[in-house]
Amino acid sequence: MMYLFRALLLCLLLGPFALECQATRYFVNASATGSATGLTWADAFTNLQEALGIVIPGDEIWVAAGQYKPTTTTTRTISFQVRNGVDLYGGFAGNETTLEERDLPANPTILNGDIGEPGSSTDNSHTVVTATNITSTVVMDGFRIVNGYSASGSTFNGGGLRVTNSLSGEFILRNCSVINNFSGSYGGGLYLASARLTIENCDFNNNQAGSGNGGAIYNGNVNGSGSILTVRDCRFRNNSARVGACLANSQSYNSVVIDRCIFTANDSENSILVLDDFESAQLLNSYVIGNTVDGFSSNVLNVNSTAADEVFTMTNCTVAHNFNVYSSTVQAPMIRFFDAYHEIRNSIIHGNTPVNGLQVSSNADVFSSLVEGGHVGGTDIIDEDPLFTESYDGAVANFDATQFDYSLSGTSPAVNNGNNAYVPAESDLDLALVPRIQAGTVDMGCYESDFTTALSTTVGSLSNWSYEPSQRALILTSTTSTGALSVFIHDVQGRLVSTATAHNGVVRLELSAGVHFATADGFNVLKFVVP
Repeated sequence: MMYLFRALLLCLLLGPFALECQATRYFVNASATGSATGLTWADAFTNLQEALGIVIPGDEIWVAAGQYKPTTTTTRTISFQVRNGVDLYGGFAGNETTLEERDLPANPTILNGDIGEPGSSTDNSHTVVTATNITSTVVMDGFRIVNGYSASGSTFNGGGLRVTNSLSGEFILRNCSVINNFSGSYGGGLYLASARLTIENCDFNNNQAGSGNGGAIYNGNVNGSGSILTVRDCRFRNNSARVGACLANSQSYNSVVIDRCIFTANDSENSILVLDDFESAQLLNSYVIGNTVDGFSSNVLNVNSTAADEVFTMTNCTVAHNFNVYSSTVQAPMIRFFDAYHEIRNSIIHGNTPVNGLQVSSNADVFSSLVEGGHVGGTDIIDEDPLFTESYDGAVANFDATQFDYSLSGTSPAVNNGNNAYVPAESDLDLALVPRIQAGTVDMGCYESDFTTALSTTVGSLSNWSYEPSQRALILTSTTSTGALSVFIHDVQGRLVSTATAHNGVVRLELSAGVHFATADGFNVLKFVVP
């Protein structure tokens, strides 16, 4: 440890030159057996808190697969405190020399708040990860954050993460999963206040706010300052709260942008997504499908602001097959705007629980969209079946829309019927990362169709095969062949991106997120989406 002491002393003496001269990469591996200097994988720290305790701005921490808890005691107030100017990366096997070598699914790096009796949540860490007073850009990448628990009425809002007082910097949460966290009051998965927060390619699963607000994310109040929130390429499943199963707020946002996100199988008494006061807000290229609410005035999307220049826009989104399961008469639409100046553009609204035949507030400004039941006063409105490729047709209940295909079939009236002027230049990819405005005109909804001519023909008589996201595999059930079957995977431009072989009716695949096409001798072309 003498080396670390000397390094810290030198940094103090160098002052403003310390960041450039003394940046160090520290390694953490719960299975390491070396000298625990933290300077190599062989000599890695075995405890993440040890690394966090000695880093200075400019350093970074690499953490190998394993279970890491905020404390070895039962003190619930201890969390992993992100350090200003220090990036954290997980998902390593423990021998990598570059970030690109990581295999995140194969090397789960778990920050676990279950510090008390195993399996009992009420003695868990109040908050697993804390980031406060961030004045630089800090990245947290490649972790699973699980089992935070704070009871109703406590001051420890945010079971998984708490990000506060960080407007002068930016906290970036990337390639992370926030799972099974609980707050009885605010922010089961994540609580932010007066912070600039960017969330990229993350999963929020099974987080709860109990009888409170914001099952996955809640924006609260610190010193009366609003937050800047950007959420992109994320998936929200099985979250719950009294208000805002996925998103809620009590403090205004300076800005909120949600782009290419999935909201499915979430439930709430009152609402799934709440945007209550903001300077600007956008929901883009996303879908809200398969969620349930339970109240006479409940909604899946609830928007309210305080001034006419504080406009919410929903562009190229699909809001479909969401249900209000209230046992008596429902009195509010599933998309509810409290103000007349919020806008819906290039979107599909279909199959949701209606009120007097309508699914969206009559005061909404709706343009170039497919709306079941129509929209009086709207512009270029289509009231037809959107003809999704494979949509849910089961009972009125929660369901996981990722098990279905809500892209548009070739005969859908929503294909090439949007308005190109509504497509933001900075958001020109659809939910499957396909470029927008193909064939000259943008489609309505979250997916852009391409109908690649090179792959659109039938190549066989068998069609009983499917993609299983949880297994990352194609499952073939229409073949009796015992020999190897070659399968070819193409992207939406018709380019070959992978060749694989079926074994016992299963084809294992490693593919990036997006739309893909599979072909094999004797099988029809299969279009599938990797979430």
